Amino acid sequence: MLLLKNVYLNGAQKDVLIKENLIDKISDEVKADGVEIIDCKNKAILPTFCNMHTHASMMFLRGVGEDLELFDWLNKEIWPREEKLTEESVYHLSKFAILEMIKTGTTAFLDMYFYTNATIQAVLETGVRAAITYLGIMDIFDDHETSKHIDNAQKFLSLRMPTTRLQQGLSCHAVYTTSERLIKTFKQMAKKEDVLFNIHLSETQKEVNDCVEKYGKRPGRLLDEWGVLDKKSVLAHAVHLDDDEIARVGQSGAVVAHNPVSNLKLNSGQMPLQKYLNKGLKITLGTDGVSSNNNLSMLDEMKIAALSGKNQACDCCAAKVNTIFEMATVNGFEALGIKAGRIEEGYLADFMLVDLNNVFLNPSYNLISDMVYAADSSCITDVFCDGKCLMKNGYVKGEEEIVANFKRVCKDLL
Repeated sequence: MLLLKNVYLNGAQKDVLIKENLIDKISDEVKADGVEIIDCKNKAILPTFCNMHTHASMMFLRGVGEDLELFDWLNKEIWPREEKLTEESVYHLSKFAILEMIKTGTTAFLDMYFYTNATIQAVLETGVRAAITYLGIMDIFDDHETSKHIDNAQKFLSLRMPTTRLQQGLSCHAVYTTSERLIKTFKQMAKKEDVLFNIHLSETQKEVNDCVEKYGKRPGRLLDEWGVLDKKSVLAHAVHLDDDEIARVGQSGAVVAHNPVSNLKLNSGQMPLQKYLNKGLKITLGTDGVSSNNNLSMLDEMKIAALSGKNQACDCCAAKVNTIFEMATVNGFEALGIKAGRIEEGYLADFMLVDLNNVFLNPSYNLISDMVYAADSSCITDVFCDGKCLMKNGYVKGEEEIVANFKRVCKDLL
């Protein structure tokens, strides 16, 4: 057991008792025998972040292919370099990505990438949570490639995860790279196994225009008619939805993963966040990969989500700080079916401690506002996941080796 003494929670000093992997008791004073005690004077406790859309192992592409239009960026810089990836390289890239996420307060992520076994191993060793999806990317409407992906996905779903911190899912890249057969089959398989289905949706106006030209329908309506939209589907980006698509997504209960930094950097557009919120859509936050971000910090993502939301709505009262913080925390955990994202009794012990003496968190009138608009990673001192400490006083055990292996792999790949 672990007892956090004198920690600030919602502006008041509390004691928080962690028993195994749960928040067991929160009170003005908790007395317990045989517990590890952490003095949290001048520290506050907050839930950790859940990154609902990323390609973790793209870490080697940070700073590569800058200032290009999306499709030039993909075809000329990203996809050719990804062909060099191996199981070993993805393992080390994933560990480095997780290190960066821990340092910035994230303990759970939804991943869409290659070499899933390597990423699973990295998650096991680092102690975080993850939904790892097999990516049926770019069958390019070739029936042989489609069959190969279906076979591989079946093998992936037959695996049993060795810890409750891990869950499986299936992903397709997008309607412009993936066949109707593969998208429909993957969704049917996901339904059968009761796992998440993940897809990029309407990231750019070009994607929408091309879909209308090919199918006579917009991507959101197409996915709805293909039986894809339901509460176990995660729609990444969803920048360009019309009113009919918004209604379809809302009625289905599908989850939108908002990636404002990537959207702005690639000039994909600004998602009408407040409009989606007003229509009752379930909105979470993701960073996308570092190649289009260029980091995995949910702190940055929250600030840009708030600013972009206000800018797009032409309303300074849009995208309120508490809403943005919930998008980055509890909304993501709920989408993954994980009881975390709140500091309440009975919730999983995924939490961070922040330094109330840090310059970015002063004068401390509104901690949530400070975390959304002012904080950087230096504010976060300790990170816990599933009741276990992943970062203590800013240090993650073994981080030197993780960084060294990452640098070696990047040199080989680039």
